[in-house]
Amino acid sequence: MVVNIITPLDLEEDRPPPDAASTWAMAFADAWHEIADGKADMEYLFEQGCELFKVHGNTAPAEYAQQHFNEAEERFQSQGQRVRDPLGAFTALAAEHGIIKAGDKLDQNLVDYAYGVVALCAKIGDGYGDPDFQNAGEHIRAVYGPIPG
Repeated sequence: MVVNIITPLDLEEDRPPPDAASTWAMAFADAWHEIADGKADMEYLFEQGCELFKVHGNTAPAEYAQQHFNEAEERFQSQGQRVRDPLGAFTALAAEHGIIKAGDKLDQNLVDYAYGVVALCAKIGDGYGDPDFQNAGEHIRAVYGPIPG
């Protein structure tokens, strides 16, 4: 009887280095962030990149980021849900509720706060929704576009 013994070293040869997924995910996030002119949540993109690596890890991260960005833009535009001017929407809402006077511009601190609320809501919303369609976080990102990082 012949017994083949597989050592842990044999198994490791077939696996990518443990940080390959993180490296790919960071390159994906950096490329997507650059394509979006810096208007994207890096943490969210990195998490997404870690998941996408499992399926698309054999594709160059920058190449897949461009494809992913284009598909996201098409989906958001076809749904007709994307706010073309989130800053304008925030400004109108602030004026409607008396935070600023109609016609005034939002202070940069209020703009940052508004985007922070959107990012927080989107992050919380990631855990809710229909897995066959989209979760609440994806919907929030679709409505308000890329969130500045």
